[in-house]
Amino acid sequence: MNFIKALYLNWNSASRTAMKQLSLLLIIISLTLSSFAQKEGASKLYGYKQKVLPGTVRVDAVGKELPRKPRYNYFIYLASNTRVEPVEIWVNGECYSVGSTEGATTPIEYSNPTIGGGKSQILVPKTKRRVLQLNPSLNKIKAPTSKGKTLSAKNELVVIYKSDGKLYYKTESKLNDLESVAMQ
Repeated sequence: MNFIKALYLNWNSASRTAMKQLSLLLIIISLTLSSFAQKEGASKLYGYKQKVLPGTVRVDAVGKELPRKPRYNYFIYLASNTRVEPVEIWVNGECYSVGSTEGATTPIEYSNPTIGGGKSQILVPKTKRRVLQLNPSLNKIKAPTSKGKTLSAKNELVVIYKSDGKLYYKTESKLNDLESVAMQ
């Protein structure tokens, strides 16, 4: 009987030590994983693309239609509780400098100007957050961030911005489609 009691007490103290070690290991793992988490910040990203239908068809000297890359209009909004400064924007794997316009009142609606009487679509719902409209410029950034490039491999849209001196990354895996617009 004493043997069983001693075995139980030894096992009980060993399991306590093992539980303490396991608890410590789980705490270390969770802290490590949280330090690698992507910084998102307290903001919401809204991204839309609109295909631009060509106007006049270009032809070569023989009358054969010249190939064209599809063109898109982009409507990108960042809503945030704090003041933010856009740094760079990635659209379809290409990095651009970004301009912004602040002060948009919500809700932000859009209606296609080439479709008469078309119904409007809400791009940004009513919010108390500050809303910036982000505009990718024609200038590509010569030295983009490596994390932006990595994120752009899996996302159609990546926005990198500063808030309180820290960089934050917001992504959209796929932009929402708007009705095509025809060139005049």
